[in-house]
Amino acid sequence: MKHEEIAKQIIEDVGGAGNINNVWHCMTRLRFNLKDEKKVDYSALEKLSKVVGTKYQSDQLQVVIGTDVAEYFTPIAKELGLDENNQQGETEKKGLVSVFMDTVSGVFGPIVPAIAGAGMIKGLMAGLVALNVISNQTDTYSIIDMVASGVFTFLPFFVAASAARIFKTNQYLAIAIAAILQFPTMTAAVAEGKLSAFQLFGVVPVPVFNYAGTVIPIIFAVLALSYIYRWVDNVLPQILRTVFTPTISLFVAGLLTLTVIGPISIHLGNLLAAGVAWLFSISPVLAGIVVGAIRPIAIFTGLHHAMTPIALQNFANQGYDMLMPMMFMANMAITGATAAIYTKVKTKEEKSLVLSSAVSGLLGITEPALFGILSKYKKAFIAATIGSSVASAFISFFGVRIYGYILSSIFSLPAYIGQYFIFAVLGILIALILSFTICYFMVPKQEEEDEVFTNEVDLHATAKGSYIPLENVPDEVFSTKMMGDGFAIDSVDGTVFSPVSGTVTTIFPSKHAIGIKTANGIEVLVHMGIDTVALAGKGFELFVKVGDKVSTDSKIAQMDLAYIRSQGKETMIIVVITNMDRIATLSGLKDLEGQHQAGALLERAHLS
Repeated sequence: MKHEEIAKQIIEDVGGAGNINNVWHCMTRLRFNLKDEKKVDYSALEKLSKVVGTKYQSDQLQVVIGTDVAEYFTPIAKELGLDENNQQGETEKKGLVSVFMDTVSGVFGPIVPAIAGAGMIKGLMAGLVALNVISNQTDTYSIIDMVASGVFTFLPFFVAASAARIFKTNQYLAIAIAAILQFPTMTAAVAEGKLSAFQLFGVVPVPVFNYAGTVIPIIFAVLALSYIYRWVDNVLPQILRTVFTPTISLFVAGLLTLTVIGPISIHLGNLLAAGVAWLFSISPVLAGIVVGAIRPIAIFTGLHHAMTPIALQNFANQGYDMLMPMMFMANMAITGATAAIYTKVKTKEEKSLVLSSAVSGLLGITEPALFGILSKYKKAFIAATIGSSVASAFISFFGVRIYGYILSSIFSLPAYIGQYFIFAVLGILIALILSFTICYFMVPKQEEEDEVFTNEVDLHATAKGSYIPLENVPDEVFSTKMMGDGFAIDSVDGTVFSPVSGTVTTIFPSKHAIGIKTANGIEVLVHMGIDTVALAGKGFELFVKVGDKVSTDSKIAQMDLAYIRSQGKETMIIVVITNMDRIATLSGLKDLEGQHQAGALLERAHLS
């Protein structure tokens, strides 16, 4: 049965949608608040293939699914019309830059194939034009350019759809916001160049801007939409939500985007451009250092478009420009860092994506590399930034300039032929080699898990404290081993270490549970306390995030034992192997009575 089918059956077996006041989930269980517990068909529930067990406790029906519970909660929430946004995901604290880059990476991940494909075509066409192989004045070129440029021109639509998924809001309303920004009334006003702003209600200015190909305005617009939509949906009575929630949300978010979010985003780009012009007035070399450093992040955010008018004005005023060569260096640095990632990834799919992104970057289209690759590897992004800055400073020192506007790709090199040609070539080499080298040494290689495969997994004490057999844990889900076999530790200080070496795969929002997967595929759940999901994260501090590598000496969390106990909750730390179908035997290795130090080897699992 599919997830959706099982979800519908679970709803039916707990008494139907009308019997459910609310539903949420913890790390392993669906938790229902019901109107009438007598309507629950326990027998039918426990016959479902994905239901491990059930229990009714603390006025909650708990349906034990396992660590993939979120995959069943989502269709249940959808079926019941509930908001699932705050029910799952990881909530560890991150820096602002990390949050920003993770968000952009999440937004662009699904649309990278479209960007990469279009970028490759666009780059090849630009290269052939630069080499005078084809003309850009023919109908054939225009038709192929439509194929290549459509994605980039209407990029806000793609970003809107993907951002809606990240911010958990209505996807079609998000696309509607993108349509507002690129409605013909706006694009025509931009093309005519006669109007600086429309007047809303006769007093509120709506600035006229070209939003084609922009990224930041629509991301922030969809983020605002997600909050507006949830607020409106919560305020309105149930009977009015279907019609009025989308109506009010679109109206408010649309006007907010046109009057505030969009213009601010565009002005940020203009401010960047003004700063660049000021730097050039002080020193071209200083401008090279700064422009080279900010160019990758400017492309990443869509603010790089503001630099183009400066370059065009330079051509008009002095017949040449020194800014575009820096753009060229940035593209080559991005390409170099991306190429280095090819040596770090291990799957054919990943290598193929990296290779196509690097080639696209070489051809002057860096969005696939930035959004699809470098956003996932922050050290690689730093490497590209350093390479871009150094190469740009180098060419600025020697006065490298260009005499006509051209796409910043490897095919642009003939345009530099003359007294600055050798310095342009050396700048390219610096950008490529430096960014590649820095990235190669900064970014660790993905581990080949099959090379470290063993037939055993050792389980270590997660904390200093007393060993508790799993059957003595005062929670039937664990004591009856519904979730798997293992043990518990009654911690004396609340410091929690990883029981195994592996990778953190899951962190529950309430911070009370962490999933770890070993190199040989054994999934281990570290569950801190009993019913501590109700504490909503209070009393827990985490030191890891999803994707982190951990070992038995890795401190993964700290429990505030006094606070947790004051809330009437048990504080024992439970360790279970959740995919016991992979385990042949699990046995203790020593006398487990008494107190143990954190990291002490307690049990060994033999794989089947």
